Amino acid sequence: MKPLKFIILISYLLLAVACNNRGENSIAGVYVMSFKNDYSTATDTIIIEAYNIETKTFLVERRDGFHRIREGKILPKEYKQQHWIATFNEEKQALQETEIGKQIYINQAAGTLSFGATYRKIK
Repeated sequence: MKPLKFIILISYLLLAVACNNRGENSIAGVYVMSFKNDYSTATDTIIIEAYNIETKTFLVERRDGFHRIREGKILPKEYKQQHWIATFNEEKQALQETEIGKQIYINQAAGTLSFGATYRKIK
């Protein structure tokens, strides 16, 4: 009977740890956005990965791919990539990067983030 109690206790502890980390881990993921206008077509991807859960620090990578449109012609695809580290502010529900001042607002319930436009979570 003692082994059964021990297994149940360990299960509850693991469940409690998982529930406490769920909020920060649900921020992590891959978010995408695409658009088209008269001057360009683009696809943006933002990848957020947990860096340090205790300090609520995340690695953020932004990948942009776009085609410029000039005089009706679609030019070759160009790429940009940025990396930074951001801290999650629970009160504002935002990832904040302090060097340049970038802020990414997270809507965990909807699975979206706002960073100049609305990105949807795909992973």
